Amino acid sequence: MTACRSVWIIEDDFRVANIHADYVHAIGGFRVTESFRTGQEAIKKLNLSSSLPAIILTDLYIPDVEGCSLVRHIRHHYPSIKIIVISAATERGLIKDVLDLGILDYLIKPFEQHRLQQAFKKYLNEQHLFQNSMNITQHDLDSLLYRESTTPEETLAKGIDLHTLQTVKSIFEKAQTQELTASQLSELIGSSRSTARRYLEYLVGEQFLHIKPIYGTIGRPERKYIHHAIYEQNE
Repeated sequence: MTACRSVWIIEDDFRVANIHADYVHAIGGFRVTESFRTGQEAIKKLNLSSSLPAIILTDLYIPDVEGCSLVRHIRHHYPSIKIIVISAATERGLIKDVLDLGILDYLIKPFEQHRLQQAFKKYLNEQHLFQNSMNITQHDLDSLLYRESTTPEETLAKGIDLHTLQTVKSIFEKAQTQELTASQLSELIGSSRSTARRYLEYLVGEQFLHIKPIYGTIGRPERKYIHHAIYEQNE
């Protein structure tokens, strides 16, 4: 069973904090483990904690917090923590300052539950991308940076499954000297030759793989596929 990722909430209204906690728990895979009414309480806990949260949800209107100072402090001292600001603040300058600090998302109160789900989905997509891919394609970045409101599957071409695609990429990344044909890949992933070729050609289009024609046999030359990084090294 996969452990839930820890989420902290900084919100001076306990009723609002409880609503946000319910939204988080409804997403699945996340658990609110701490809730604070002031910035100083949160900072003290961060200083003493041996286990940092994955995400912090914080308001900007906290009694002992001035503007985005709390967000700035967390980003500076705990850069691994992702921050989602949930605030009624709509001032253009303030929002720009907060966004410039590199927060994960900004939600303006009041907001719909699905909007928080989108923010967490963005977090999961980012984690999946950087934990499972040694090399990032332009398509990967475009899916993350410009299509946060869609699922990864919705950004892929027809007939391309995200899980299978990541499996194919991992095969080449873990054995980068390996050259594979569609037939060889089909045996590794348990698919038909045509399905394996579909994924190989897709990754060629993403510049993740290169085609290496093998001549010497009667008929059309056999196509082998090699990881882009290895192909460039051998050129």
